[in-house]
Amino acid sequence: MKSIVAVKDIVSNPYQARKKIDRESVKSLSEEIRNFGLWPGAFRGRWRNNKLELCYGHRRLEAIRMLGWDEVEVDIVDMSDEDMALQSLAENLQREGLTDLEKAEGINLMVRKYVKMGLPEQEAINKVARQLALSPAWCRDLLSLLKMEPSVQKALKNREIAGRTALEAHRLGGAEMVETAAKNSLAVHKISKMAQKIRRIPDAKVREKLKGEVVRGKIKDPLQIDERAHSLLKKGGGSIDLSSNLEKIADSWCETLEDWERRLAELSLYRKALKEGDGAGARLQKQIRKMITALQRLT
Repeated sequence: MKSIVAVKDIVSNPYQARKKIDRESVKSLSEEIRNFGLWPGAFRGRWRNNKLELCYGHRRLEAIRMLGWDEVEVDIVDMSDEDMALQSLAENLQREGLTDLEKAEGINLMVRKYVKMGLPEQEAINKVARQLALSPAWCRDLLSLLKMEPSVQKALKNREIAGRTALEAHRLGGAEMVETAAKNSLAVHKISKMAQKIRRIPDAKVREKLKGEVVRGKIKDPLQIDERAHSLLKKGGGSIDLSSNLEKIADSWCETLEDWERRLAELSLYRKALKEGDGAGARLQKQIRKMITALQRLT
């Protein structure tokens, strides 16, 4: 049922995942609403204690308050707490992105509610994952962000680092590695590759030393790991056991190189742009030259 509701009588969804609303984006949205109005179904809510609890549309509500509107049309529906939580989170996931920490907080609210209703925690996570069309593994990963140190959560909240990157960095070196990853804008695949390379080093002392150098930000590229490992092993009188390690490493690299060969065909279409060395082409040329140099050291 659609009804006209006084703006002063509208309150936030108690299960709202979004904790922080960017004022600049709201200002831009208010100008858009001033010029083009609101689309049908922009607001949905339910009556509780003579107040309209807004299910979704919190940014739009802030925008019309900025415009000084006194009332607005709301689609009023009889919704359970579960409906309020689910629809709010799903709508926000589909529209302007929440931070990964906000997603985790929203998912946690829903999981806690199902647990209170008697579902085992894992079943509750699986149910929420199905409702949001997310994988249970990703839901569990998001929830694990809520258990991380305050400094990590602050970085996530301020969008200094993405959830997947923070998770990979934390697995490698805890909060210190998350800080290093955020400070140096390390991509998740680089962190993952460095962690893989460190795990393959046969000498425990060398592994720990290299891990420490990565965590402190002294090593920022996977290609540096092998060189540094060989240097440390040589200095310590150790060596890499080629018989047990080379075969699996070679197999992995053969797959990688075959994939690169296929992907290089894509670049042939842009050969002229690459030669001009402008913008994205220049960045790609730089990386190609670095890779060629690294490969030449092996041949």
